Amino acid sequence: MPLTMQDTVRKNKILFFIKTPPPVTGATLMNQRVHDSQLLRDNFSIRSICISYAGSVENLGRIGLKKAFTIIRVFMRVFNELLFHRPHLVYFQISPLGVAFIRDLLFVSVIRMFRVKIVFHLHGKGIDIEAQKKWKKALYKYAFKGQSIICLSHLLTYDIQKVYNGKAYIVNNGIPDVSEKFKVITASKVNPTPKVLFLSNLIISKGIIDFLDALEILNKKGIPFHGLIVGAEANLSKQQLLSEIVSRNISEVVTYLGSIYGEEKSNIILNSHVLVHPTKEDCFPGVLLESMQSGIPIIATVEGAISDIVDDGVTGFLVDKSSPAAIAEKIQILIDNPALRKRMGIAGRKKYEEKYTLAHFESNLNNVFFEVLNSELKV
Repeated sequence: MPLTMQDTVRKNKILFFIKTPPPVTGATLMNQRVHDSQLLRDNFSIRSICISYAGSVENLGRIGLKKAFTIIRVFMRVFNELLFHRPHLVYFQISPLGVAFIRDLLFVSVIRMFRVKIVFHLHGKGIDIEAQKKWKKALYKYAFKGQSIICLSHLLTYDIQKVYNGKAYIVNNGIPDVSEKFKVITASKVNPTPKVLFLSNLIISKGIIDFLDALEILNKKGIPFHGLIVGAEANLSKQQLLSEIVSRNISEVVTYLGSIYGEEKSNIILNSHVLVHPTKEDCFPGVLLESMQSGIPIIATVEGAISDIVDDGVTGFLVDKSSPAAIAEKIQILIDNPALRKRMGIAGRKKYEEKYTLAHFESNLNNVFFEVLNSELKV
């Protein structure tokens, strides 16, 4: 009996070349989920090279001797996989900018030398700006020529238009469900003082200062709230954050909880009333999905794919970047209207179930792999 196309694809080998925690970032968490996907392992023969160039968020983008040795070791592993295990496809979460892109370009060159098809998964952006320089535009075109690219949203495809003329696959991120906990969130929200949550690593570009400025405005107006900040130290240290809090006279109404993960983080989200994500530089923030699955309305900026995730006036509010007054206004609206909070939370939960579950993500990625391999078999 002849093999079906699906049977043929099942025999194809995919090499995952991905960055995984540490540090814990949106991209590394998604890569870990790809690595652990049972669906993908059922359908393809998977081998993985999991990389961690930086031990913490603070070390991202820094160059050091330890990283140099890590790159050499990884290079040898890639060469070994290509030479002895002969994958049909390499799934590559490439860094799109800076020195990290040049580093990844070395790996791309080796993979291309072995004539192995690459599926790039872009978790960052900025190529459109970088490609204004002719030499960088040429490097991007070299890297992407004849390969496949996954973007997180159709709103991000503009970023590669100058350097890529192939099909851009769209795969939204997805996260594991906590539906059992969602059933009890109504009971967890009886606290009369609304909890306003900022959940992100302490990176200035994530809008932490705008968040504090918005809380200062609310505090001066006498609006009751409890601000919670959860995230690892990055280019803003704990000491600097606490100093910023003190300077705004909001120490009594704002608590910094540090970096928290797993079930404890889920409980904090479930017991919050509003999530604020005033980022200035982002692609597809996972924290928005975590809030939606927990029934939490969102206040976020128009940046990256956020306006694709948050439906303004339905699952939350969208504001312009660098606008603490607008953030404060939207927080006050949600504090003053418990029924609106509940309605937006339910709408967010519904959209999560329809688009952003881990099962949706795995299925969409599986379909991309199948289509790319299918097209290769037809060549």
